[in-house]
Amino acid sequence: MRPSFDRIRLDRDRILTGSVVKTMFLLGWPMMLASLLQTMYNLADMLWLGRLPSAEAKTAVAAINFTGPLIFFFIAFAAGLGRGGIPIISQYIGAGMRDKANHYAAQIIALVVLISSITAVVGSIFSYQIFALMGARDDLLRVASLYASVIFLGLPFMFISQGGGAIVSAEGDTVTPLIINGVSVGINIVLDPIMIFGYFGIPSMGVIGAAVATVIARSIAAAWLLYLLFGGKLRLKPKLKDLKIKWESAKFIIKVGVPSAIGISTAAFGFVVMLVIIAKLPDQELVVASYGVGDRIVNIMFVIVNGLASSMSIMLGQALGADNVKRAKKVACTGILFMFYLLLVSSGIIYFFRDPIVRFFIPNNPDVIDGAKNFLAVVLIGIPYFGIFRSVSSLLNGSGHTFQGMILAMSRLWLIRIPLAYIMAISLGYGADGIWFAMAISNMISAGIAGILYFKGDWKKKIIRKEISQKIPKSAF
Repeated sequence: MRPSFDRIRLDRDRILTGSVVKTMFLLGWPMMLASLLQTMYNLADMLWLGRLPSAEAKTAVAAINFTGPLIFFFIAFAAGLGRGGIPIISQYIGAGMRDKANHYAAQIIALVVLISSITAVVGSIFSYQIFALMGARDDLLRVASLYASVIFLGLPFMFISQGGGAIVSAEGDTVTPLIINGVSVGINIVLDPIMIFGYFGIPSMGVIGAAVATVIARSIAAAWLLYLLFGGKLRLKPKLKDLKIKWESAKFIIKVGVPSAIGISTAAFGFVVMLVIIAKLPDQELVVASYGVGDRIVNIMFVIVNGLASSMSIMLGQALGADNVKRAKKVACTGILFMFYLLLVSSGIIYFFRDPIVRFFIPNNPDVIDGAKNFLAVVLIGIPYFGIFRSVSSLLNGSGHTFQGMILAMSRLWLIRIPLAYIMAISLGYGADGIWFAMAISNMISAGIAGILYFKGDWKKKIIRKEISQKIPKSAF
């Protein structure tokens, strides 16, 4: 299968010398589709659970949306270490040092699997207590904790499929992760109704069935990706011996990755706090369900944005590794402008068609439909500015200046959104609408902070200079 896709797998020379816009799309379109497929995991769960009887559907949809930010928080630190390793790999590829890239690819996988495995056990055991502390009550608490306990056990598989795919993409091969994700999503879509409603002799499991289907699909994707990576089937060829963590390599990954991990995990915890604020409002199930449906629809817009932002990181990293700062600047400017205007147009389209879009996902509950429509009407105001925020974040993380990326990610939620949401929703009594306005305003202000960091210009500097002359260190344990 692999040779037939070689023409659309971009090598180093094409990434460094091809047309910037064309290269962004050639690298980005598989990641756009992969991001869409990623979104479809949750959309498939919500789509099928939304077909349950009205009361049960309301609780189930609220439960999967209530668990999402917490699960993301638990995987965020491991995911941040993986992302922090991406500029290391892309810059070594740009510098022509492929052996170093292979070595660090294996080290990154070893570190994140270790951390995510510990996280999986802790999260599964204490899910009920955590959701109770977050303010979930009654049926929402019971269903959310059961769903999360299964999802937590599959975290190592989930991260291997996502983090390993990002490592492969850093080399310029964005097609292989797309193929793997596509098959995995297909498996999840097929298994969802079987596990939720019970077919072919399998008992009906409701919301737990959705979690089981997701874990099975992720585990197949993880096993396939590891086979390709360590079986020498891809251009990036890490060795099994490099899975033994080496202290000096781990220190470099941690130095670059920990700020990214902190930024992602604190941002993820910020979304958990947002849910705690939402849970303080009357009729928490309705508000959480409305938030979840509206947020999933907004995330569909981010499919293209995430693909282009990821391609920006890869192109920037390889350009900096090759000391081609002029090209790095062109990639940055083009990406920022394009994503702003793309989200501006997309937001307008979704605003005018929000009623049929919301009804497609949850057709049987008028209250949730109205709530999700109100969410979209307000939140879409700030979405184009998210394009600026996302672009600059990619530049900072792609160049390895992850501390500034951490500051940017943390400020959007902790300095702006969370305080503003509490003041507007609770103190001033605007309820859910106050939270939706806080989300829109936080995207606008964070775009301004991103602009300051962009013009500061640290993202134009590479991080591997001191590493080039070093030998791969001996194992520390």
